[in-house]
Amino acid sequence: MKKIFLTSNLKHYHKIDNKKIANEIDNTNRLVDQLKENICNYNTIVYVAFDSSNIDKINEYSNLLFESLKLSGIYFKNYYILDDRTKHNTTNYIKQADLIFLSGGDTYIQNEFFSKINLKYLLKEYCGVIIGQSAGSINLAENLYNSPENGYSSEPIHFSGLGLTQINIEPHFNIETSNLNELESYQRDNILNESLSRTIYALCDGSHIFETDNSIVVYGKSYIIRRGGISLLCDNKEKFIIK
Repeated sequence: MKKIFLTSNLKHYHKIDNKKIANEIDNTNRLVDQLKENICNYNTIVYVAFDSSNIDKINEYSNLLFESLKLSGIYFKNYYILDDRTKHNTTNYIKQADLIFLSGGDTYIQNEFFSKINLKYLLKEYCGVIIGQSAGSINLAENLYNSPENGYSSEPIHFSGLGLTQINIEPHFNIETSNLNELESYQRDNILNESLSRTIYALCDGSHIFETDNSIVVYGKSYIIRRGGISLLCDNKEKFIIK
């Protein structure tokens, strides 16, 4: 059975003197509880990078995730990282994985890496748990929308993803518009225009969508953007059943 978590930000680390320190994953909306309920085996986790060549950043962020999972009471025997160093092991890693984590970062760069390692094909028969964070969540969609973060010069905003969900998300959402800069205002206008042709689920950090073959449920502070308007879907510690 498909078990996919679309997240914005796990809120799994904090900063002290500009240094990132792992902490427990935010369980306000029961993400940790749901992971423990749905992970069947604890042999292998695979962290899939977004920029497969940036080894320092990959090591930093993968270690933060692995440590935060342990702090949250989720332990694995094997901790694998999928990037340029290990892409020749992609098939073997995916076959072993009990949990796959698709990292945040640049959505289009990540999408290109997914294509290089043929991840869409390899996940067709995968039965474990998948967590997408930010870009990783966006890339889980069949036909994805990648809202422009850098104005007119942004990379493509429409392309094909992994095809494991029909849900399009907008991560790190903040309903407040009074402090938006020019690029952020352009991005918001583009999102509203896009919502005339597709529904977008805007997730605030700490919220998530859990999708299986039989259900799709939103947990935590989130908004629905459609037909050019934005409406509150549910608040923290609340849920909304899409399917």
